[in-house]
Amino acid sequence: MANEAIKEEILEVEEIEKDQYLAFTSKSQEFGIQAMRVHEISAPLGITKIPNTPAHIEGIMNLRGRLVSVVDFRKKFGFEFKGHDEDTRIVIVECGGYPTGIIVDSVEEVMKIPDEKVQKLPEGVATAVSQEYITGVGMLDNRLIILLDIDRVLTKSDLSELEAARQTIEYMQASQKTEARGKDTETRQTKTKETKQRVETGK
Repeated sequence: MANEAIKEEILEVEEIEKDQYLAFTSKSQEFGIQAMRVHEISAPLGITKIPNTPAHIEGIMNLRGRLVSVVDFRKKFGFEFKGHDEDTRIVIVECGGYPTGIIVDSVEEVMKIPDEKVQKLPEGVATAVSQEYITGVGMLDNRLIILLDIDRVLTKSDLSELEAARQTIEYMQASQKTEARGKDTETRQTKTKETKQRVETGK
């Protein structure tokens, strides 16, 4: 119910401000992405695995007729495995012009983190890689929220893999439709032939 309330909260806001973030958890750590980038929050249902893709790419899901590539946040960052449970959610964002789902342990809330409450990663902790996708650390009361640049969390290689997976599914779907149409045409032709034969026999 809490996740549904968060979903409604995101959808109902006409103008989401840049300092509003959707907070989620992974490995007991809080992360945040700009709420304006979030399209939807979904339960992890009906994910289709794609062969020969990196481990962190979970597969593809059908979201009301749109193909959504799904990435596992834990696997992407090398966190220990955790199975899905009732709190697991998929955060749908737009990356590279396509909807992409990110599997997280749970979704917490939409929160306002003003710039003065955001600090850069300490020198001893920051690496060249982490600085690319971590924009800072939000400090609210006793909470530390790692703020992410969603466009940089997924690398160009990730986006290429996701696009390849999406094209594979679309090709499979098109092939299935073509096959189904061919069988339907064959069935109609058979019925027409049988009808014609019955008419000629009746004569």
